[in-house]
Amino acid sequence: MLQPPPERWLPVTGALLLLFGAMLRAVDPALDQRMLDALRYDGSGAIGAVARTISGVGGASVLGPLGLAITAWLLWRRQIREALWLFLVVATGRLMVEAAKLAFQMPRPPVSGRLVDVTSWSFPSSHSAGSMLTFLALAMLVRAHQREMLILAIGMAGLVGWSRMALGVHWPSDVAAGLGFGMLWAGAARRWLNSSRFPPV
Repeated sequence: MLQPPPERWLPVTGALLLLFGAMLRAVDPALDQRMLDALRYDGSGAIGAVARTISGVGGASVLGPLGLAITAWLLWRRQIREALWLFLVVATGRLMVEAAKLAFQMPRPPVSGRLVDVTSWSFPSSHSAGSMLTFLALAMLVRAHQREMLILAIGMAGLVGWSRMALGVHWPSDVAAGLGFGMLWAGAARRWLNSSRFPPV
């Protein structure tokens, strides 16, 4: 059975970050705009290329196959409980983010400032939420050096969030809410895994 993670603050921290993102856009959109202006790049030089690469790593086209591959590997090792948990956490989290986008229908930053083409709604950032959720879930499955693995997961997800703002396709409020949701959902799911409500295998 997986051991409890050393950090028990993930759900609370995630909830606060999610709330901050929601309040930022609702209460002070001007600050949201100023923050985006400070973080957005014009596409010249190496930073734009780095942002595109990091953003690509945080997309569903990369994280989806990665999650499925690790789920299959866990099944092959007969770690059925962990495989089922990983699949359910990532799948349900992504579905909730997409449902939130449809519910809020928040527009993205102006097209003139974007460095990549996007068509979906803006809030919350699915790249930020998906990367935080997936990286944390994978880190939680590592038995050794778990504190370091969780910190690494949060840092990687934070880079994905930065890339979405650098490319001009998400407001800072979108990214904060996405990262917060991913942290909240992964942290809550870990507690569920270690509770009696998750069926043992």
